[in-house]
Amino acid sequence: MKIVHIQTRWITGGAEENVLSSCEHQVRSGHQVVLIHGQDFDEGMRKKVIAVGAEVLTLPEMIHPISSKSDLKAIIRLTKILRKMQPDIVHTHNSKAGVVGRIAARLAGVPTVIHGIHILPFVNVGKLKAALYIALERMCAPLTDAFISVSPSVRDICIEKGIGKASRHYYAFSAMDVDRFKNPELPDDWRSLLNVPDGEERPPTAVMLAAFEPRKRIIEFIQALPYAFAGSDDWRVLFAGRGQTEAEARSLVEILGLSEKVCFAGFRPDPEAMIALADIGVLTSAREGLPRVVVQFAAAGKPSVISDLPGIGDIVENDVNAIVTSARDVSEAAKAVAALLSDPVKLNRMSAGARQIDVDAWSPARMNEAIDEVYRRYTHAAYIST
Repeated sequence: MKIVHIQTRWITGGAEENVLSSCEHQVRSGHQVVLIHGQDFDEGMRKKVIAVGAEVLTLPEMIHPISSKSDLKAIIRLTKILRKMQPDIVHTHNSKAGVVGRIAARLAGVPTVIHGIHILPFVNVGKLKAALYIALERMCAPLTDAFISVSPSVRDICIEKGIGKASRHYYAFSAMDVDRFKNPELPDDWRSLLNVPDGEERPPTAVMLAAFEPRKRIIEFIQALPYAFAGSDDWRVLFAGRGQTEAEARSLVEILGLSEKVCFAGFRPDPEAMIALADIGVLTSAREGLPRVVVQFAAAGKPSVISDLPGIGDIVENDVNAIVTSARDVSEAAKAVAALLSDPVKLNRMSAGARQIDVDAWSPARMNEAIDEVYRRYTHAAYIST
């Protein structure tokens, strides 16, 4: 069969890793797979999808911000492409590609249209923006044969908001190599990363693995650190990642006089080693689908401090293996990190709780089995997978 995946941005992120895993699995199963992405992409990620045997096309008209002019151009161009390709399945991912891709797929006469929901765009945004996103999702629901969310909670919220029929909603947990994160070892450069002199022990450390972008709220978290750690001297917070707000974050740390305590690793190819440095994992996002990094922390036996987001209850339990804080108050997360790092008894209890989480539910095999089953239900020809 010919399967076309459509994603607005093709960058390094959880949604993209999921789509890459599906492309690899489907190519291995003997299908012809095409990825169509917009103008914002990472060349390394592009090479990865080509390496697994999928074809890649760039659609410059498809951009991340809402733009009636560009979006209309993208629909027209994509419709022409799909009519020429005549795919058996179009699988769109996330909100912008979901709207543009589903409209184009139906105009092109594609027999099966699947929509992947990796993040809920209408959560923790203003009322007008939330209403717009929900309206767009409801508008596109009749164009959709089936929805695949990254967790049961995300699926249930979509059903609650009246986005499509409940009978057409499914979920497939995000895929990742969980074995990679079990029993990780410290990186060789851990002392320089954490500003720890030779002969001194590693201080209690919190680690955030996240792209520097506004929805991760890293700036707000840093702003809350001086008050949260007032009177405490033995601690570190390490950020690993790159992005648009990184320079602002580094400057803020200098202004606040936290350069010895707040550290930056930049992009690292060894995220498991960054997690090995942590006593606690942190995520302060305003919006996520299923936060993969929390699963990765759990695989390493590390508890998390995380915003109360849709899907988080599918991974962790508050006060057992995580501290779940209000999604509206980032300072609450900073206080929780400081309190937990200073309480070794509670930290040990919660670390034991993290080790009890069945992280194998997030394996690539499990995710692709779930997606295969949805494809089988809705394709007009026999869908074969291996």
